[in-house]
Amino acid sequence: MKLRSLPVPAPLKKKIAVCADFHSVNRKMPVDKALSLLASASPDLILFPGDIFSLIGKKDVRECFNENGFSLLKGAAGLAPCFFSPGNHECGISPENRSAIEALGVTVLDNEFVKRGEMVIGGLSSGYRLPKSAFDSPPDPEPGFLERFAETPGYHILLCHHPEYWPRFVCGRGIELTAAGHAHGGQWRIFGRGVFAPGQGLFPRYTSGIYGQGEDLLAVSRGMTNSVPWIPRFFNPCEILLLSLSPEASS
Repeated sequence: MKLRSLPVPAPLKKKIAVCADFHSVNRKMPVDKALSLLASASPDLILFPGDIFSLIGKKDVRECFNENGFSLLKGAAGLAPCFFSPGNHECGISPENRSAIEALGVTVLDNEFVKRGEMVIGGLSSGYRLPKSAFDSPPDPEPGFLERFAETPGYHILLCHHPEYWPRFVCGRGIELTAAGHAHGGQWRIFGRGVFAPGQGLFPRYTSGIYGQGEDLLAVSRGMTNSVPWIPRFFNPCEILLLSLSPEASS
């Protein structure tokens, strides 16, 4: 796991860490490594756009199966304001799990948004409510709140686990920055392009880095851990994205 910094043109100066696809790995080392990287980056806020846990629809976030994901959120909450939005592995977060996460000081955004100073931060949750094959097209989300979100004055930051939602549901609304994961960087990267991503299939379009131009930008993380350990990643290191927002940043 490494820290990858990317400049983002914006009317404000902020450092934003994007932590996606941790999948509550059953080893403690990635938790320590992630928290060390976050501490060294000193972000102004930390975004968790889904799949921090694994299949918590029927499991508690504090059980041994998910304890490392819970430890990651707990440690991160001591470093900067944290925001979490459910991905497909959270599969319709239960009220009990939501309360446990919020008790850490993490803001949960399940198809909703909050105003934080000059920023408006929202979360468009995964449309998955039950696990499905990675080869299936992802179910549509519930984007009804996005109109109110986009109309609220401020700089808009959206957590959206699925990058493939962005062109259909987000782009063109005046939502300046969307942070996503889910694609795992394409698992294998050949000539700078990912080979396969869930929900996008072979040679997916949105796997790593910044997409779009002007006021509609999508930042896609390659993910913090290898979620399919029996399939190695090639030329595709795990990462935490550090987005450096500033008026001076080049697009």
